[in-house]
Amino acid sequence: MSAGSPSALTVLRVPRGAAAPNEAALRAAIELDRTRLRLSGNSAARDLRVAGPYHIKVDGQDLDEYVVWDV
Repeated sequence: MSAGSPSALTVLRVPRGAAAPNEAALRAAIELDRTRLRLSGNSAARDLRVAGPYHIKVDGQDLDEYVVWDV
């Protein structure tokens, strides 16, 4: 993987119109993904990128989806 390539990626979903996940929630989600992938290193020192919100509908529920990755 080249420098600057994402090493962990996750999706967070919240009810449509709810507040976006805060930085602590974003970092916790990335840390969980890094743990699942058995990635080493300090994720707290890594920069996060966030895309969204994207409106989606799952099982009749309107949600906002955020894609989060670390670099």
